[in-house]
Amino acid sequence: MRSCADRFRHCALLVGALVLSGFTAVAQGSAAEAAVVVPANANEAGAVAPREPGTVPSIDEAAALRLGQAAVGRQVPDVELRDREGRPVRLSQYQGKPLLVSFIYTGCFQVCPTQTRALYEAVKGLDRVFGEHQFNVVSIGFNQPFDSPDAMRSFARQQRIGYRNWEFLSPGRQALDTLTRAFGFSYVATPAGFDHVLGVTVVDASGRIHAQVYGDRVRADQLGLPLRQLLTDRPVAAPATLGAIVDRVRILCTVYDPDTGEYRYDYKIIIEIIGGALFFLSVIVWGALEWRTQRRARRSTCPSTRQASGSTA
Repeated sequence: MRSCADRFRHCALLVGALVLSGFTAVAQGSAAEAAVVVPANANEAGAVAPREPGTVPSIDEAAALRLGQAAVGRQVPDVELRDREGRPVRLSQYQGKPLLVSFIYTGCFQVCPTQTRALYEAVKGLDRVFGEHQFNVVSIGFNQPFDSPDAMRSFARQQRIGYRNWEFLSPGRQALDTLTRAFGFSYVATPAGFDHVLGVTVVDASGRIHAQVYGDRVRADQLGLPLRQLLTDRPVAAPATLGAIVDRVRILCTVYDPDTGEYRYDYKIIIEIIGGALFFLSVIVWGALEWRTQRRARRSTCPSTRQASGSTA
């Protein structure tokens, strides 16, 4: 896990000096307001690292990891958010499929865009094999009220994210507090922006947190492991359609290729499956032919038996 403020340390110290000297009262008025949105869960659980006067605030990474891992198995709250067009969206609408959740803030100029682009590349590698209809992705803006639907729409356009199964959502202040507590997401305002946990939360089809994947450059294999588990372990609908069966087999026949950074079909598994299917099919055909042969043999002996019985009588 890496922090957004790590890459801005020198700039943050410079801006922090300006804050101490009183010159940012006008130039950084929005940053002063943003400091109010530090979630209570970070402070109460000790996710904000203790610091000396005059130093830059930062996340206690060990405490932040504990908060994130403690959220695994927790039900996602059904709060209302707004999509890029300002329409109301509830997280319960995403149930039925696995969901990848990423927290960002649109005022970030380096780390959040890098994180989002890395997630985009990972998702491209996943949906080529799994299919984009198998899971959904949401990016949630946590710097409220600045991460408005308009700001989220502009951020998505700048990062060239055009996936149908990927939405950028803006929560209200109260909904944000509820979400960050439930997801175990920690962040703290700094003079350079925010120091926050970097990663993606994997939510299962029932809306329960399944795994946390940390890092500013998540890869397809990191997300593919929990996502593949959710897709293959989910119960098959009854009656199962042919398409659902084909999707299940296709996912089972994939393997991560470290050379390309994407999932690909493992043809050895495919050949084994085809060979096993042909074996069972041949056994069934042989059994059917043997049953028909024996049935014909029994029929051919029945008239002579009756005729012999009539002569004796």
